[in-house]
Amino acid sequence: MRNILDDVTYSATKAYSYRGGILDSSTIISLTESSDLDELVTKLKATAYDTAVSRLDAPYSARKIEKACYEHVSDVHSNLMKTSPGGELLAAYYLKHIARNLKIILKGKALGKSDSDLEDYVDLYTEELIGRRDLLVKVMTADTLQESVDSLSGSEFSKDITTALKIYNENPQINIFDVYIDRAYHTQLVETYSNLNSGLPFSEPLSVKLRPIISHYIDSYNVVSVLRAKQWNFDIDQIKEILIQPTFDITYKKLINMSLTDDVETAIKMLENSPYRKFIPTSFDNIADTISQLDSNIKKYEFSKFNNVFVWNAFTELVALALIRVKEFEASNIATIAFGVENNIETKTIQENLTN
Repeated sequence: MRNILDDVTYSATKAYSYRGGILDSSTIISLTESSDLDELVTKLKATAYDTAVSRLDAPYSARKIEKACYEHVSDVHSNLMKTSPGGELLAAYYLKHIARNLKIILKGKALGKSDSDLEDYVDLYTEELIGRRDLLVKVMTADTLQESVDSLSGSEFSKDITTALKIYNENPQINIFDVYIDRAYHTQLVETYSNLNSGLPFSEPLSVKLRPIISHYIDSYNVVSVLRAKQWNFDIDQIKEILIQPTFDITYKKLINMSLTDDVETAIKMLENSPYRKFIPTSFDNIADTISQLDSNIKKYEFSKFNNVFVWNAFTELVALALIRVKEFEASNIATIAFGVENNIETKTIQENLTN
């Protein structure tokens, strides 16, 4: 049996081996230059995505390719989860994949979509890897939105989704489900993080080592959630309900003060004396676009931050989490490329919409 020091080295080495399969810039450019989806799939078969895209049947679609890419990410995540000393945290992070599926299903049910309508958009493979497929199928095949929510009873998402449904019934804004599903996921993440410890006497706690990543996740969630809640005219009690504690580099007091401002623009400007000042958009012409731009700026920073982990935090507990996030960005970029190729969007435009 390996001790924890061996586990760190083994897990990090495995993460670095996966990192060796990250697509370089020339490969990404080549993918954007594909004349059609057949050519794109052929090119992807020469990459780490070979196994995933080889499972696809022609005719290909951007949606099929996107699902295949995220299945590949789920495979990587599942494998790292089994070897990392921070496996509990990686398991909590895996809920993000389930959350993505639940958003699709519940919003689809709210819009009157049938389970057959949703099949092409839901990634059951991701659930199979951790034995959760039956639950997701039950949610998807329920006859009504209420029954879908009821079928989640006892799960990590039950309380928050029940609240979301209540609010939705009073104020039918479809994005309400995104807010509360994200809250459920981030709550599990921070609770798991808070319970981490070292496992070795006189060593730095694992939670301290993982703080740079977890603090970013929670703070970013809180900041963007406050702004979107204000956009949707949530009252102060509703905003308090969706905030995650403990906070890290953005204090709870600041988040509450942002919530109490008269408008979103003023709330954003309160970030000027915080670590998030570098993400503030230069234009405030449209509230929705302004929030989306701030969120986009945060994600671009994430891409750089998580890539830098492999340089500045080499062979530490951080690399497994960083690798998964980088793979998520990569899969998202391929999905953007597939959509662009399918819809005959100019190569230059596709490239401008990639995260790099």
